[in-house]
Amino acid sequence: MKLHHLPLLAAMLVCSPAAMAAGDFPTQAVRIVVPHQPGSTTETFGRMLTPEMSALLGQPLVIESRAGAAGTIGARDVALSKPDGYTGLMNASIQVMYAGIFKTLHFDPMKDFTPVGVFGFAPMVAVVRTQSPIKSFRDMIETARAKPGSVTFASGGLGSLPHLVGELVNLSSDVQITHIPYNGTGQALTDVLGGHIDVLYASVATALPQIKAGKLRALAITSASRIDLLPDVPTIAESGIAGFDVTSWYGYWVPKATPRPVVDRLNQSMRDASAMPVVVKRLASDGIIPSKMDAGEFAAFAESENKKWLDVMKRANVQPN
Repeated sequence: MKLHHLPLLAAMLVCSPAAMAAGDFPTQAVRIVVPHQPGSTTETFGRMLTPEMSALLGQPLVIESRAGAAGTIGARDVALSKPDGYTGLMNASIQVMYAGIFKTLHFDPMKDFTPVGVFGFAPMVAVVRTQSPIKSFRDMIETARAKPGSVTFASGGLGSLPHLVGELVNLSSDVQITHIPYNGTGQALTDVLGGHIDVLYASVATALPQIKAGKLRALAITSASRIDLLPDVPTIAESGIAGFDVTSWYGYWVPKATPRPVVDRLNQSMRDASAMPVVVKRLASDGIIPSKMDAGEFAAFAESENKKWLDVMKRANVQPN
């Protein structure tokens, strides 16, 4: 190559579409698809950060609900979108579990997306109604061991994280606590309160009002450490299953081939927003732990979660639909 061509080449690289997209991004509103119903936990979770992210990015973040098929309709919409950073997917950790839930998917939940970041982590809590004879998590395990199949647990759906937490408890304790799936956490909670089901694994935000009202008893927290909102409630690890550590988490993805500088810009806005004192306080009120992961760290974490939960599904004989 002739030397006088080098300045022209440099100018072409600087003005390439990827470089221009990264340098200018964002110049318009960013569309965030939530693949669940309006008012869902996922949407509520995202709205805790998006006002501050919008201010940092200098453009509106528009949340759009596209519900259906456990979130796969909205996810497919984003997978097929232009990879420019202006369309993204905000989904719960179920995103990395789809391959174990559905026999047929019209997209690859791992390969058709670029991980951006995590909005935050939400520990879950195992609860029973206050009148239950089950007084502790150890008591639940001992009862299930003494009378196999006699204890039941509810979740908001087959393949949901609360369901898989229950299956992991079974596998880790060598017991059989029977899973009763519901179409949503609301009815599951109602039936636990009514005494029809023994145990529910639920988000702290969902269970806390009933715990404070004296209608539910908290048995154990699913994360590795106790939480400030329920400081007297032990973890599952403290209650006999060493190393147990599960949190629900809410991530953000963009279509594959989105320029890396755009991905990093979005990730930085997420981390900067979650570090703001007003946001930290807002998240803490629902027991949510902010994320400090960069995009690369989230990608590695998502891969590990995918492998972990697909293995749990296989060992628990959870059959895809």
